[in-house]
Parts: sequence; C-alpha cells; structure tokens
Amino acid sequence: MAHQSGIRVSENLSAVFVDALASGSVRAIRVNIAGEALEATATHPAQSDFEQDFAGIGDLLHATEPSYLLVRLDAGADADADGSGQGAAGAKWLLCTYVPDSAAVRAKMLYASTKASLTKSLGESYFVDEIFGTTRDEFSLDGYRQHRRHVESSAPLTERELEMQRIKDLESSAAEAPTMDSRRSHVADRKLSMADDVAQALGEYASGSVNLVMLVFDFISESFVLDRKGSLQSHEELARAVPADEPRFVLYWYDSSTSVFVYSCPADSNIRHRMVYSAFKYGFLATMQKMGVKVDVKLEVDAPAADLAPAALADE
Repeated sequence: MAHQSGIRVSENLSAVFVDALASGSVRAIRVNIAGEALEATATHPAQSDFEQDFAGIGDLLHATEPSYLLVRLDAGADADADGSGQGAAGAKWLLCTYVPDSAAVRAKMLYASTKASLTKSLGESYFVDEIFGTTRDEFSLDGYRQHRRHVESSAPLTERELEMQRIKDLESSAAEAPTMDSRRSHVADRKLSMADDVAQALGEYASGSVNLVMLVFDFISESFVLDRKGSLQSHEELARAVPADEPRFVLYWYDSSTSVFVYSCPADSNIRHRMVYSAFKYGFLATMQKMGVKVDVKLEVDAPAADLAPAALADE
C-alpha cells in the first residue's frame, strides 16, 4: 500500500476535501494526525481573493501542535478567473506543513513520513506548491510572498520537472475533455458522464449481479471504458485480475455487504497515466454516490499482486 507511515486519510477528511473541490467556498483545510488517521480539524472560508484570505490562515495554527494546511489557490474570488471552466478537476492547492520546533520528536517524524500519503490519497495533481515552516510567521502573507520569490528565482527546471509540468497541463486539459461518452465531465458538479456499457455494468454491480467491475482510461478516445466485469469465485482471483503495470479503477464486492473501491496505481506504471487517474478519482467516487453504487472501503494500492492478496484485504 502507498501509505508510508500507516496513517491514512479518514472518511471525514475525504468528504471535506471533495466538498471543497465541488463548492470552491473553502480556502483552507487544517489537517491533523489523530490516532491512525488524518482528520480535517478546521476550515477557513474563501471570502475574498487568495492574498486577502491567506493573511488569516496562520490563525488556524497552534503554537506547539504540528498541522498540515491545504490551501486552495483558486477558490472564492479567484475561482475560474480565467474562464477555463476547469472546476474541481483543475483546482490548484498549496500544501503547508507546519512543524514547530517545540513539537515532540515522534510528532515531527509522523508528520514528515505521512505527507506523501496525504497528497497521494487526495490526488497528487491538485498540489502545485508546498511550504514547510516551523513558525506561524512563515505562513503569513509576507512569508508566502517570500516563498514565491525564492521559488521564482530558483534554477531553471530540470527535464524531470518540465515533464511533471507537462503532465499537470495535460490534467488541466483533461478536465475539459470528453469522458465516458461525447458529453463533458464536470467534476465540480460531482458527476461524470459515461457510456451505456459502463453504466450498465455499474448497475449490475450495484444490484449484486456481478462482483467485479474494472475501468480503464482510453487515451485515444480520452474516456473511461469498461475493461472487465464478472463474478470472481475467490479473493485470490482479484490480485490476478488487476494489472501489475497499468492503473485501474476497480469495484469489488468483498462479501455480500462490503463494497470495495480500489484505485490501483502501480509504482512502475506510466507517470502520465497515474496522474490522469489521480485527477479523476474523486469525480468517479462522487458519481458512484450519485448513482447509488455502494462504496464501503476505499483502497489505493501500488503493488496490486501483494496489496490485494486475501491476507492484505482482510487487514483492511
């Protein structure tokens, strides 16, 4: 599994983040580690433009308690200012990691080792900038401006960084592209259009007629298409059914009452493919909710053969 510290995004945080993506009315979400989960513990509304709202972000931080702040760069008065219509799929977020010097050593280690899991679970493509700080002053508007001056005066991008930027540009255009049929997908509306065979397969899954539905993104038609549907006879078959080298969205009935969504993102798969799936993950889950397709457990795996083995599934 792709959770470096074993600490995972809670249902609460997932719901708060999805709502923030859809509404554009939230400027910042404070995230704290509580037990074995990442929880949304406070929000700051998008009341004006980014700079005016950011001036009050530091009030969310406590002097001795580490926190993450997820700050939306294009919410409120900034939302869709360019008229692109990208909505939630094109949303841009700033990740702030606040770890005061006075924090306990264990807390410092947990926040350092959990950051990658946080962004990967919520969708890496959303996070276009990052700040780390040990004092609240570093998360003031002056602190942010100083950070941006440093970033903009840094050395030219490496070839790898240029490739990542091209991927982000691709995802932004994907928000405008047809998905699952000739109609457009507006993730901000929390639904996706889909072809008849996909909708039919999901209906069969919801009714229990089949226990497996797997979707793949077709880069030629720029749409999600049905890869496989059917009924597996044992949990052992699931790990074999999911490709080890390409991403997939998978719905699987673990038992008669537990529906599992798997975002399979193999570590060795094409990075462009991984980023596109990441961009569509929350829109897909929102569509399942709208369609009445039950999802009890959400998994993100990077080694499906191991992560979806019966013993690993039982642990979930």
